[in-house]
Amino acid sequence: MASRVRADGLLDDLDAISEQMSRALGLRAATNGGSRGWLPPVDIWETQDELVIEIDAPGCDPQDLAAEVVDNQLVVSGERTLTETAARRYRSERWHGRFVRTFIVPPGVDNASIKAEYGAGVLRLRVPKPEQAKPRRITIAGERNVIDVPRADESAGTPSS
Repeated sequence: MASRVRADGLLDDLDAISEQMSRALGLRAATNGGSRGWLPPVDIWETQDELVIEIDAPGCDPQDLAAEVVDNQLVVSGERTLTETAARRYRSERWHGRFVRTFIVPPGVDNASIKAEYGAGVLRLRVPKPEQAKPRRITIAGERNVIDVPRADESAGTPSS
């Protein structure tokens, strides 16, 4: 974990405790790269037509990545293995092992239209929005009153009484 410089050491202590609790509860991967697996970071955003999920999974072979929809949940799993077998390792800081991330799929999504691509260490999933979830402009009907306002050049030429 990178050290942070803060004026208040209590915040650093709280961060360290939070990190330890997350790791103990399995919410984050072990720092030793152990066989417990790892939890890759995720970015999620939406465009007008789709929900985009990007998962950082550098070093994964595309054949070791999988995505499937089960009970309205998009389940993404993968595995990063050690690149070489070694008789003795002096340092191992890169995480390896299996991971699983789960995301709720909005109701009405055609599961067959979900697209996935992997490049530059990032798995990108594109989930199209169902038609009812897309924003729609509503036209307001009704009478419109038109008020005649004299133009500036017309009002300047008329004498005032």
